[in-house]
Amino acid sequence: MIVYFIGTGGSEGIPVHLCNCRSCNEARKFGFAQRRPSTLAIIGNKGEVVLIDVGTDIREFLNTPIDAIFLTHWHHDHIYGLYKLRWIARETELYAPRGHADALILQDPKNLKPNIIRAGDKIKINGLKITAVKLNHQVETLGYIIEENGKNVAVLYDTKGLPRETEIILEKLSPLRLAIVDATYPPGFNDPYHNNVDEAGEMGIKYAERVVLSHISHKNLPFLELVNYVRRKWDDRVLVAYDGMVFYV
Repeated sequence: MIVYFIGTGGSEGIPVHLCNCRSCNEARKFGFAQRRPSTLAIIGNKGEVVLIDVGTDIREFLNTPIDAIFLTHWHHDHIYGLYKLRWIARETELYAPRGHADALILQDPKNLKPNIIRAGDKIKINGLKITAVKLNHQVETLGYIIEENGKNVAVLYDTKGLPRETEIILEKLSPLRLAIVDATYPPGFNDPYHNNVDEAGEMGIKYAERVVLSHISHKNLPFLELVNYVRRKWDDRVLVAYDGMVFYV
């Protein structure tokens, strides 16, 4: 299984237009510090391609048939790319929670085929087994556990901590090969709907051999500073995602 990080930013991406914060200025200097809104591709050993969230236009990054699309939730930074992707030239299954669903996508999906799913639902895409789990966010939000050949990857954003029912599922599967965790804000920052870096790292290492921090806001530490902070705290067990990153499971 390959995990391809097409977009690793929060809703605003990095750099933010006209923002002169340290993160945005660093991203203008170093292209690798730029971030598109969250978009993740899972590529299976048999060639399956599954998207999790479509926060950006994917056409220049992933010009291949897509077997299914899963949305964590319907906030626009996670679905923006669907407005173009719905014109895809073949019918494609779309799985998403019901809460705050986008009327345009449901009423005029073009070649998307929307399916409403709930926590606990299991979907099989050829050799990939995908289980929806509940997350803590301001709207109904799902995380996903993707299993292939006994190896598990968890996608856990957007969330603030985890519901106990999801913790129980992850405990049974532990250790996961990889956990991808919402780390929107810098160390010490408290938000009711998103983790900070410390919360995300500690959450991930409870359940996974390796952790990748993603969904990173421009309000977080600048990229190079964030990488150094994470390395000092967790060594190489926790990594900071960047756009274009590829992780082999």
